[in-house]
Amino acid sequence: MLFDRVYRLLVGPKSGCQGLEITELRISFDIKKTAKKTPNRSCIRVWNLQKSTRQELEKPDTQCLLYAGYSEDMGAQLIFQGGVTYAWSKQDGPDVVTEFELGDGSKQMRDSTISVGYASGVKSTTVLNDVSKQMDMPLVMPSNAPERTWQNGLSYYGSATGLLDKVTQGTGLEWSVQNEQIQVIQQGMVTTRQGVELALDSGLVYSPERLRKSANAARSKRRALEGKPEYDGWKVKALLMPQLNCGDRLKLSSRFVDGIFRIQELSHKGDSWQGEWITELKLIDPAAPISGETKTKGGVPMGMEDVEI
Repeated sequence: MLFDRVYRLLVGPKSGCQGLEITELRISFDIKKTAKKTPNRSCIRVWNLQKSTRQELEKPDTQCLLYAGYSEDMGAQLIFQGGVTYAWSKQDGPDVVTEFELGDGSKQMRDSTISVGYASGVKSTTVLNDVSKQMDMPLVMPSNAPERTWQNGLSYYGSATGLLDKVTQGTGLEWSVQNEQIQVIQQGMVTTRQGVELALDSGLVYSPERLRKSANAARSKRRALEGKPEYDGWKVKALLMPQLNCGDRLKLSSRFVDGIFRIQELSHKGDSWQGEWITELKLIDPAAPISGETKTKGGVPMGMEDVEI
């Protein structure tokens, strides 16, 4: 399916501005996303850029939007958006390879401070919308999300991310930045975006691998030997699925598992000329975030392959 791979890389001085578009050169990417309150990261490599384009990429906080996918499916879709945190070029035989690292919302999270004072009765939705405006990133939150009211008002001065923490932790919510949008959902639950079904005939590659809690290794091993292993999720590999983000709902159907899960972590890896063009997912049951995990082999914890489950 090499011929079916498509991508677009947009490079500009800031989000929403006209910039350069790259579509024909060889490109590779390694994108890692989590539901945590830290910027998602991406490393992108491009072969044989013009000198002027290389210089543009090497400017601090240059914005990049990467779209990728399959021409026979839904075409190139947004897979990562962020600012350049570091970039460099090097000679590789006859080629010049430019490699740059991106942070999703890293500049806004680093630089945004906020000073607010609210009268009695202010609601958490109002505060979150004000933080969103201050950080210049859209707020994405379900309309039925839990809400909190400060009967005695609320005053705050400090980092915008600190206020996000203050509001969400006391309201039963969690926040993260996904493609330069502030995503707020109920703790451990899923977004309202349309879920995706993943099966052997819809992109699933190989058999899903179990993940289990490792906080108490001795107890987990004992229960496994008793035929009652404590599992916490699944590690799944699929053809590239750029539309997925952390917190999304996914229905997994395979020989050993059939259920609905939350995407806790994911990585997109690809090379437009050769090698992989895949998405790897860490799935958990909704409302049961992973506290620590151990890979399993063929559905059995590593080191316990002879245990019948």
